[in-house]
Amino acid sequence: MLCQIISWIISIYSFKSPQILAHSTALIDKKLYFIGGYNSKTDRTPFFYLDLNQSFYISSPAYVNLEAPPVNIIWATACVGGANNTTIFIFGGISWYRKSASYIMDKLINTFDATSREWSAPPIEREPIRRRGLQAVIDNKGNMYMFGGYYEFDNYTEYFKDMIIFNTITFTYSIGSTINRPPSVAGYTATLLPNGIIVYIGGKVWNGIVSIKNITMYDIKEDSWNYTIARFPKDIEDRSYHSAVLTPDGRIICFGGISIFHITVSPSLIVLNTTSFEWSYPEHFGMKPPKLHSHSATLVENHMIIGFGNVTTERTSSRIYMLDIRNYTWNSYYEASLPLLLSKTDQLNPPLLVGAIVGITISVTSILGLLLFFGIRNYRRASLSYTSGGIEF
Repeated sequence: MLCQIISWIISIYSFKSPQILAHSTALIDKKLYFIGGYNSKTDRTPFFYLDLNQSFYISSPAYVNLEAPPVNIIWATACVGGANNTTIFIFGGISWYRKSASYIMDKLINTFDATSREWSAPPIEREPIRRRGLQAVIDNKGNMYMFGGYYEFDNYTEYFKDMIIFNTITFTYSIGSTINRPPSVAGYTATLLPNGIIVYIGGKVWNGIVSIKNITMYDIKEDSWNYTIARFPKDIEDRSYHSAVLTPDGRIICFGGISIFHITVSPSLIVLNTTSFEWSYPEHFGMKPPKLHSHSATLVENHMIIGFGNVTTERTSSRIYMLDIRNYTWNSYYEASLPLLLSKTDQLNPPLLVGAIVGITISVTSILGLLLFFGIRNYRRASLSYTSGGIEF
């Protein structure tokens, strides 16, 4: 037990936060996994998780580094699925073997089993054409829904407008309805509502950008497309490569993004009411993040966790940011939920309690020494850092 605790501490404090964009995320058991992404500092795409069972300052997140995936992955999309909901399915993007100049064109699905910590690229029949710039959502039956995206290899670009459905339990593909479907689009956000409607916001098309007022919806129960026009203040700019999360009370909070001219947009924080379909841009407080794009956003309890991304086309962030969705405040500290108290039948008896106290005393002495060593070193490098390394979309 002591060795496991020491190993955990070392993995947190010895891991240097990467500077990435175009990564994927997945949340399993309060572990927020960051998968792949473009990193100009190394030829390996990173793989690590943020331990949300631990409290931490945003300047020193509780990261745990993991062994890099067998292939490099950027611009992909990911969902948690499988028979036990413990497997991360990463679809599409750009993928290549390390120390290889050739891109992988088949094997669109890579999986990571969070229990066994094993990677796999299962052979799957009837794979679609590899693509990127799309976002997947998953329903309670294990179906991933992925619309559009685009292909860009060998100086050839093609935008798609098909709805790909992949079942993470049977490992089979199918195609959604083509009737009344929207035009080809990439760089949008997709948000699955409790009623089975996927809401698509923004994105870019081959000759422009999708207006923020044009809301596309796909009904996964009826396999049908629909549209609505959202009311919005005129000073909300259209955007792509932004992020979005759904709050329990039905708000879609979007952050960041870029315009058709590849410059950051304003305002950076906008909110869609999914009942009235009206946009707003509430005032937000605290230490605000820079205007980002190609980053990630994940809802954890009452927190919208923003991860990494490009500040401009030349600078990439190495930070996470945390927004309290109840009052739109950017927090500097994350407080983990307290574990459930032991029941009377689970409480330690006196002999075991004495042994536990002795063991804890020895463990704490060792842990404090490690915390002092790694904590001081980590504190010195906890300031905000950026690096050069823009990438084209």
